[in-house]
Amino acid sequence: MKNSIIKELNSILEMSKRIEYKGIVLHLLNRIELDKVLQLELTVRANEIEKGVEKKNYFYDYAKIINPEHPAFKYTLSMKHKKKEIFDPAKVKQALPAEFEIWKNKSRVYLEKELTDPESAITDDQAVQLRADLEKEIVIAEQNINKVLADFTAYDVVISTFEEYTYYPALYYVMELEGGKTKAADTHLRKDVPNLLWFHDERPFSELRANDRMSRIIQTFDRFCGSVYIKKK
Repeated sequence: MKNSIIKELNSILEMSKRIEYKGIVLHLLNRIELDKVLQLELTVRANEIEKGVEKKNYFYDYAKIINPEHPAFKYTLSMKHKKKEIFDPAKVKQALPAEFEIWKNKSRVYLEKELTDPESAITDDQAVQLRADLEKEIVIAEQNINKVLADFTAYDVVISTFEEYTYYPALYYVMELEGGKTKAADTHLRKDVPNLLWFHDERPFSELRANDRMSRIIQTFDRFCGSVYIKKK
């Protein structure tokens, strides 16, 4: 079923405005395209529920639907620092084993990538030692995690990726609500699936400020020759 859903989704997105930025793909959808995507999402949801599967986001494996309730009339793409911070003791205790497994697996993958790099100057003997050192570090870390979990109330524990300073593509967008009101929001974008923004802006150019006018052009015109923007009427 997954392949057929992906095929149908790609068919829906085929004619939408496609924007590539720092490894992500953002599609600007009109209302008709959005409704087709939401109907596809309902199909996936119903199928998963019928199988007894409970998920927070049933469409997670296929796309990121950003704003299904209100259309955006303005957006900006940028790189933004993404960090994870967990302070609540109950949540920290629950997440600790998984955090250890993630760190362990990432550490092994990173080391092997470094050792097998064609430009690496690491000798075979050094590689053996580096692998052994990492495995010792993993054993010690696991012992410490288990020690904390065994007497959790005796420790203050925080999970945070703040020091990693990882930057991800992010989207800032402004939505049009009922009664002429607007609402701004932002979200990190995903690299593994399409990101879908319901986009609708029919404000006359005469009503737009200079920055908004250029933003509209960038979002809806095709760019040629560096500084030339073209859109067929």
